[in-house]
Amino acid sequence: MVAEPTPLNTQSAAMLDLLPELVNRFRVDDLTIIYCNTAWAVQYHVAAADAIGRSLVDFLSDDDLVGLHDQLTRLSPENPIAIDIVARAAPGEVEQYIEWVDRYLDEPDGPQVLSVGRDVTARVQAEARLVASEQRFRQLADNSSDIVWRFSTTPALQLEYMSPSVESVLGFDPEYFMADYSRVFDLLEEDDREIISRMLSGETMPNRFDARVLHADGRVVTLETHSTVLADGLQGVSRDVSELRELQARLAEMALRDPLTGLANRRLVDELLEAAVARTKRSAQPLAVAFLDVDGLKAVNDSYGHDAGDAVLRETARRLVDAVRTADVVGRLGGDEFVVVFEPGTIAAAEVERRIDAALSKPIALGGTVEVVCPASIGIADTTQVEADPAALLAAADLAMYTAKRARRHRRG
Repeated sequence: MVAEPTPLNTQSAAMLDLLPELVNRFRVDDLTIIYCNTAWAVQYHVAAADAIGRSLVDFLSDDDLVGLHDQLTRLSPENPIAIDIVARAAPGEVEQYIEWVDRYLDEPDGPQVLSVGRDVTARVQAEARLVASEQRFRQLADNSSDIVWRFSTTPALQLEYMSPSVESVLGFDPEYFMADYSRVFDLLEEDDREIISRMLSGETMPNRFDARVLHADGRVVTLETHSTVLADGLQGVSRDVSELRELQARLAEMALRDPLTGLANRRLVDELLEAAVARTKRSAQPLAVAFLDVDGLKAVNDSYGHDAGDAVLRETARRLVDAVRTADVVGRLGGDEFVVVFEPGTIAAAEVERRIDAALSKPIALGGTVEVVCPASIGIADTTQVEADPAALLAAADLAMYTAKRARRHRRG
């Protein structure tokens, strides 16, 4: 039986449904859709609920499928983001084009892809007309919400055109740049400045990239930039995608964070622990893992409900973070199990255990006069006792935790 995907929480789903961009998430091995937002469903003429569980092949145009398979050949854990360089024709629509950006997600039950599509019909049409007519270029560019620009390299480098929309996007009047083209470069980060400079010198570079540009008010704006090298210069279109990139980052973060506590989830803990073990092997410094099991959580759930139990878990997470150092890894493995990964070189493992025990032994207020005490049974293992291996460290700390739990029950006896 195929495992059901973990649904987005209500707030995230509602936020995605408000976006004009098309958002879907699917499994790589069989292209099964496991999520789509309202905009995606409307574009493909299906109810969102009816799309879940079906294959993307049922909906995509031939052009879409070509782009999909090209993207999948380029996506990997080492190359997690791929931008389809071709605007794809929408299925069943006349002269409508969609552009896709895909993010690879290495999930425990198999790789998945998060796709975000944007209707770029206006841009595609604008680009075609730019080639056809300089006059038409000016008319379209002047009325575009994106920043349209052109550099000329003959007889000398100069900024030939900057659309009026630059003022609404970056807060600068176009004449500010026309008076001194170097001001454009002053607002770019070094890597983006180098890309533009190399293009202007005639080198073949990516014709699509994200540029981080300083706004007049001091904030940084992410501009997705499409550029074309001309015989006598360089022209391009830049669009503000700051919110879209933040959304993609948040969605990626959701795959690595426990939604209840905000701590690292099991997948991220495994990755960080593996990296810490690799550092330990190089440096020969000890590494320790503390495995915690919250006592009394079931009783809280039974007596006061699961909302109260969730409150206990959130407060436990907060206290754990406060009890350890900033560099230490704190994660929730699931249920009432937590883990802390730390280097005991400058602080003894026993002191870490004492701090955690003291923090978690204090009462937790649940509202009104209700307070509960949910301390944790703690087990610690380190590389002076166990081989420097992530699985071995976790298993040893888990065993030590159960030994501590039995001892605590015996004392209560």
